[in-house]
Amino acid sequence: MLDLYNNNYDRQTLKDNIYAVKLIDILKTQTIDVTFAVRYLLNDKYYLDDNDKKITTNMILFYQPHILKKDLLNEIRQYESDDDSVDDFEKVSNRKM
Repeated sequence: MLDLYNNNYDRQTLKDNIYAVKLIDILKTQTIDVTFAVRYLLNDKYYLDDNDKKITTNMILFYQPHILKKDLLNEIRQYESDDDSVDDFEKVSNRKM
């Protein structure tokens, strides 16, 4: 299990563990890029917790001050597919560790 509050993780590690952590915790504790924010934090496909459903663009801008509003809105407009997404929850949960 990742310790988001005491460690920083790279994009791939966060992506690989997307179903094992709360998205809101990623938002509050990790430094993410604009693409990650749109593809995962604003994508209801990955919401497993009610708090994750409350993530907004304003929250992303607040907790990730390095992300510019214009860049976030541009990425939202351009994002059309799950090319960089992870397997669905069922596939991930059925993997043998």
